[in-house]
Amino acid sequence: MNNLEKTIKILKKGGIVIFPTDTAFGIGCRIDDKKAVERLFKLRKRADNKPVPVLVDSVEMAESYLKKIPENVLEKLIKPFWPGALTIILKCEKTKITSLVRGGGDTLGVRMPDKKQTRDLIKGVGVPILGPSANFSNGKTPFKIEEIDKKLISLVDYVLSGDTKRVKTSTVIDCSKNSWEVLRKGEIEIKKNIQKNIVLDIDTATMDIKASLIVNGKSYSLRKKAQKAQILLSLIEEILRKHNLFLQDISRIKVNTGPGSFTGLRVGISIANALGVFLGIPINNKKIGELEEPKYK
Repeated sequence: MNNLEKTIKILKKGGIVIFPTDTAFGIGCRIDDKKAVERLFKLRKRADNKPVPVLVDSVEMAESYLKKIPENVLEKLIKPFWPGALTIILKCEKTKITSLVRGGGDTLGVRMPDKKQTRDLIKGVGVPILGPSANFSNGKTPFKIEEIDKKLISLVDYVLSGDTKRVKTSTVIDCSKNSWEVLRKGEIEIKKNIQKNIVLDIDTATMDIKASLIVNGKSYSLRKKAQKAQILLSLIEEILRKHNLFLQDISRIKVNTGPGSFTGLRVGISIANALGVFLGIPINNKKIGELEEPKYK
């Protein structure tokens, strides 16, 4: 039995191990063993109301413990940066995760490490493993095995040897709200546009077709008089390009539902619905599929 197989066996039985990741040395146990989780918190002297990050080997594993991952999170964060040094906080399935892991809340910080050995470890266990840094609470983060507190080593069941790939912790971004927030700057640099609250406001009630962007409360508009509301798509493309933005940068959509012309409103609402479904974002502050019926003249 090699060291990785031994580590997997210990974790499966409810043990606690120290292991290298791509960023720092972590200390963890399987997510679904309440006693092991309680022991880990006690061992690290971590407060019960402070959540811990969780490591997964795939997006599919993350999806098993999270509410539906929004399309813009997938496109703007997960696809570009996973596997990697980015911890993403999202709404989770509370019934599957003990309160300690969540810090008593309804969110979960999840990361897919950019180290094959770590992903193989998680895959071998079959469930996510907790992945805080291998130190006592508020202690120094260890990036080399010799930097780990010997007292902490004496309290765990096994230490998996190996090296980390970086000397920085992961970036942590809270995506559980419409306006994303970087809670910790780390290895991954998040572009400012990603953190903005960007609203697409469209109005096709008259022949004066309008597409606006509301960026952190400030509005920018383009208008065009046209017989057909289909011109809206080109207006949206133009205003996004003008501000160096992409469809995936939009966090929500507003659309005029009337009163107005039958054809114009129908086109505007159809485009809003299509974009809402594609991006996984709300329309008129309503969930997808709950948009009110248009009010025609």
